[in-house]
Amino acid sequence: MAAIGKPLISKPLISQPSPQAVWATLRKDWLIKLEDGQNHLQHPLAALSCESWFSLVESRRIQLTQRSDKQLKNKQPKTEQPKTERPLVLLAESDPVHFLAGFWAALLADWDITLANPHWGTQEWASVSQLIHPTVIWSDPSGPIITAFNGPHQTLRPQPNPLAKILIPTGGTSGSVKLTCHSWATLLTAVTGFQNHFAPDGSTINSYCVLPLYHVSGLMQALRTWHSGGQLVIGHFKSLLSYPLSKLEAPSLPQLDNSFISLVPTQLTRLMQSGFAPWLSQFRGVLLGGAPPWPSLLTRAKAHGIPLCLSYGMTETAAMVTAQRTQDFLQGDLSSGHMMPHATVRIEQEGQGLRDGSVGQVVVCSGAIAHNYHNAPSKRFHTGLSTNAFYTDDLGYLDTDGQLHITGRASRKIISGGENIFPDEVEAKLRDTGQVADVYVLGLPHPDWGEIVTAVYVPATKSITPTQLKDCLLTADQQLSRYKIPQQWIALPALPRNAQGKLNHAALIEQLSAQKLNGASD
Repeated sequence: MAAIGKPLISKPLISQPSPQAVWATLRKDWLIKLEDGQNHLQHPLAALSCESWFSLVESRRIQLTQRSDKQLKNKQPKTEQPKTERPLVLLAESDPVHFLAGFWAALLADWDITLANPHWGTQEWASVSQLIHPTVIWSDPSGPIITAFNGPHQTLRPQPNPLAKILIPTGGTSGSVKLTCHSWATLLTAVTGFQNHFAPDGSTINSYCVLPLYHVSGLMQALRTWHSGGQLVIGHFKSLLSYPLSKLEAPSLPQLDNSFISLVPTQLTRLMQSGFAPWLSQFRGVLLGGAPPWPSLLTRAKAHGIPLCLSYGMTETAAMVTAQRTQDFLQGDLSSGHMMPHATVRIEQEGQGLRDGSVGQVVVCSGAIAHNYHNAPSKRFHTGLSTNAFYTDDLGYLDTDGQLHITGRASRKIISGGENIFPDEVEAKLRDTGQVADVYVLGLPHPDWGEIVTAVYVPATKSITPTQLKDCLLTADQQLSRYKIPQQWIALPALPRNAQGKLNHAALIEQLSAQKLNGASD
């Protein structure tokens, strides 16, 4: 049992090879691309020309180095102090091959890097432009011109710094993007923790990546393969969905039984619906994250023998800090797994540690924690001598075996009539009814109750009514306390979600306001 008040165990930064050292040992056939369009129906995977990709990296590295050298030669008046800002490249390319080439070029040229979603709208770009002033922008040639960056650009390059910034976006679901300030050291600490957790014998990590590379869950898959000497299949999720079912018996990734695929719950649902369960069951592990999975989804996955690895992590922690080991899920474990070797998890309430089984705020301590948000520091980050702590917005508890269980998010907690309601629980019950295709539960202002529990849902069929849904929540199978049952029901054709399955809360509120549904209830 955890001792109350026990300080966080320090998990210091692990000594890691430099980018140059990893580059020198990078296997020449590390990348396999899942082709788009019709050609992939016959040849779904195409090994890229290694020589051309490595040449692309070198060409871009030279561009950055020449840019830096040219700027350094521009002498400044003696009265001016040299600028200390590092040059920054903004990566906003939708082609994953070019994206990764740009990433490596910046690493080798010792530039700071910002990852960006090429599909951001005006609001997101305006938000990012308030945080950074990139020296170079690499974006899609045929895409919209990024006009948000009109501020001064960096001009000088200082001496190499081991804490060069790798800025990874988060928080974009509200329309206001935060840039999480990582470094090569923090990311490689998480990579080493992953390998020690899943492959302590030092075997290679192979990965099948269908998540965006500008997202931490996509980028970390590439880093794991680079560091371990494995291979990476990369492509769009839609390309995977259009793979012929008749060819599923011929796995398209070498050593599939020693490979991982990372999915969000929505992707797992679509793959199972499309008949991909036998293919998924061949992976060593199917890493599931990005959003809370609902019980009925987990039940179906277990029935198909899919080796899910439930986990817990976020951009600020360089992805996973707890994870099940392979086969744990199939043996009945529904937790978020044990702490990984590079991280410690603690449960707190008002700064005090809680005993096992008590619900409180989840706090993560690790050498993989980001240094803070770039140009927008948050008190949720606590800096130590050798490691950092991050006070998450999640609620959960540790059981007596040290496994983490997430119960909800503090920021989404609804207080209605003095009762605390956690939307995750209500959403899970509604999904399990089979009557909704998608659902989001939130609290909206109410003059008598403070907040009213509101379910915004996509009905599975047009005939579904709020009364039917309420009745389902009162059945023995789904029985929910009456004060938790939504009092307001709003049906929509679709909910605004991003590529990772996260809901755009600001867009939803705007949609509700436009339809003047906020004051209506059933």
